Amino acid sequence: MTDLRQCLPPFVCQALLEALPLLGRKLQGYDAPDAVMTAVESRSSSPVRIPRDETYQSAVRGLFPCGEGAGYAGGILSAASDGMRAAEHLIEQL
Repeated sequence: MTDLRQCLPPFVCQALLEALPLLGRKLQGYDAPDAVMTAVESRSSSPVRIPRDETYQSAVRGLFPCGEGAGYAGGILSAASDGMRAAEHLIEQL
């Protein structure tokens, strides 16, 4: 465990100090005083989207981007359902 002020630039630390209490008011407990770490995994959705076509494949054929990390879901259930749809498209391709 470390103090993030030792490894992040001051402008990032200042942004976190200002933003976390605001987010804590929207998501109760997000900024709990006993929190060990706030990490990029705590984002509410992906900041990017990997484009895919109607077969759920990207421009790299055989790659089926899906779920939250690919920008097609905003939570566990929607990511699971998107993954299931992507798997169905994969099965059709096979």
